[in-house]
Amino acid sequence: MNQSERISYTAADAIGAALAAAWTQVRDAFRAYVEVRSRESAIRELERLSDHTLRDIGLHRGEIRDAVYRKAMPWS
Repeated sequence: MNQSERISYTAADAIGAALAAAWTQVRDAFRAYVEVRSRESAIRELERLSDHTLRDIGLHRGEIRDAVYRKAMPWS
């Protein structure tokens, strides 16, 4: 009998569940990181616009960060 035959299915299932949970946490952390990077990039792009252009899209310079982190943009 080899070692894999001695491991009960319950232990293998528990290990599989633990690995799946760990992978879910890694995936969620990566998605959150990508989301923050994307929003920060959007903020930098908006900050490069002139005050006139920002007014045209309905923003004041001080509202950029709030507008990017809100789910609904003021112009939508």
